[in-house]
Amino acid sequence: VELDKRKYKREEVLIMLNAYRKRYEELVVEQKRKIEELGKENTRLQAEVASYKEKEQLIYLTLTRAEKNALEIKESAQAEYALEIEKLKKFSEKWEGYFKQLEEKYPYYPTTKVALDINERIKALSGEDGKKDVESIDAMLPNENFNPKEKIADYIVATEGSGFNMDEVLHPGELELEELCRELGLMGENE
Repeated sequence: VELDKRKYKREEVLIMLNAYRKRYEELVVEQKRKIEELGKENTRLQAEVASYKEKEQLIYLTLTRAEKNALEIKESAQAEYALEIEKLKKFSEKWEGYFKQLEEKYPYYPTTKVALDINERIKALSGEDGKKDVESIDAMLPNENFNPKEKIADYIVATEGSGFNMDEVLHPGELELEELCRELGLMGENE
């Protein structure tokens, strides 16, 4: 509303002021409504942000826990691996000890020589060149049926002159079962 330079009557001024007041009140109401809408949207957005922060914290805790569990699993696996390696080393030492005993007790027996040769080939397989043919070891094993009389005869021939006494074999006297089991490897030294 533009004002002229003419003089206004009191009623005209009141009507104009009333019109300005109404327009002002409408603008105030409009602004209050906008402020209220923006306040509600702000509250909703703050709740969303809080939700995202909560999810972020939960993800962080989950990742931290997962990383910790992964480290525990890794350490456990490494300890288990080390334990298995230690067991294998002890088994290897025991295995080598058996072959050493076999070689010391029965050095002239043909089967002992075959067994020692197989053991050497197994050691070669477990080394750096582990891709050797396993069938070559199988080929070394005797395919014949076991005949104890032949084996005893072969042993007698192989140990002739070594102090082997056939009479002692045929008439052993009192047998000590525990000692025999130890020699055959069925019992340990401490059992």
